[in-house]
Amino acid sequence: MKSKLFAVLFLAISNAFLLHAVELFFGKPSSAQFIYGKITTLDDEVYQGQIRWGDEEAFWFDMFNSEKEYNDNLKWLSRKEGQALNEKDGTYEGLFGKWGRTRWVSSSSHNHLFACQFGDIKSIDIHRGDHVTVNFKNGMHFELEGGSNDIETVVQISDDEIGVIKLDWDRIKKVEFMQAPFDMESAFGEPLYGIVKTIRGEFEGFLQWDHDERLTNDVLNGESEDGDLDIEFSKISSIKRIRRGSNVTLKSGRSFDLYGSNDVNSRNRGIIVSTPNYGRVDIPWDEFEEMIITEVPSSMELDYQAYRGSEQLRGNVETYGGETFRGRLIYDLDEEFGLEMLDGLNDDIEYMIPFSVIRSIEPKNRKESLIKLKNGEKFILEDKVDVNEDNDGLLVFEKPDKPHYIPWSDVKIITFE
Repeated sequence: MKSKLFAVLFLAISNAFLLHAVELFFGKPSSAQFIYGKITTLDDEVYQGQIRWGDEEAFWFDMFNSEKEYNDNLKWLSRKEGQALNEKDGTYEGLFGKWGRTRWVSSSSHNHLFACQFGDIKSIDIHRGDHVTVNFKNGMHFELEGGSNDIETVVQISDDEIGVIKLDWDRIKKVEFMQAPFDMESAFGEPLYGIVKTIRGEFEGFLQWDHDERLTNDVLNGESEDGDLDIEFSKISSIKRIRRGSNVTLKSGRSFDLYGSNDVNSRNRGIIVSTPNYGRVDIPWDEFEEMIITEVPSSMELDYQAYRGSEQLRGNVETYGGETFRGRLIYDLDEEFGLEMLDGLNDDIEYMIPFSVIRSIEPKNRKESLIKLKNGEKFILEDKVDVNEDNDGLLVFEKPDKPHYIPWSDVKIITFE
């Protein structure tokens, strides 16, 4: 039986974007889902074409990861609220904080990692070192720095005229994203899609093997009894975990037991299954049983225009004291747009879900929360700051310039509009 979450999400996304697919045209080619754009260098040289971020991200649903430079939302906390937050988190910086009237809270102690789908980004301005400005489709932007290998990486672009060029990070001034031409042929291969079987159920969606390989041109490495093998994923039908390695079956029917590489043994970093606009799951090797590669359903091939998660979060927060506050929300003193991600674990499988598809979040105890999606699905997540007692709480703007601060321990349920 397939995982409830991704089985339901598959149906939801098929329905949600049916009209969008019709607006394009029947039989829309798969090139629509590839990252595409224009890169301007420091010398104002311009390259335009299909983009692969480093050796990894290639699709609009892939995640761009970094870290916010500072947390300006701390300015809304009173002295008492800031001191309580410091005490909860074990930071006692008192008057040595930096942020205006919020001298009671250390901004550096409450910075947060940032993640969103590439499809929600309009452009990225690259500054000196690891600093970037990420601009969204709604006109808002974030100042980010470091935080992942998405920063200070090589960016590959298949220029429409000259072919693939690998651009060093310190040569790039700006990346602007746009819709890919419908007749574009992928320079890096086609997407991997299929079913991943785990100890606790099945997940269906776009695949990333070992957090890395996600295209048919990518290669699986391993050692067989007869020698080293490098097999393109375009030739692979399935991969099954066996003792100390993996059994790899090709589309031709040939089968090999492979060992000795992090692609095929317990050093594998995990298998990611993504559903466009609905997030992803990251399955550790210990939970993995088998991956079966299939064709990509046309309903899953979403183009750049289909990503619309840049609205501000709004909703109701009900407290254990019986009060209800309604307005614009800032979650965990950090997330404020639907494109940002909720992170949590369920049975050692990590979920990253855009806030835009979440209906409600209900803390159940100090470690876990009940998450309900707008499509009716619900599940428990735990062991991450977004869903446990380490959450920094919420701001609710019933008035534009005077929010209510609600500590996580006071939250009974959050319901998003």
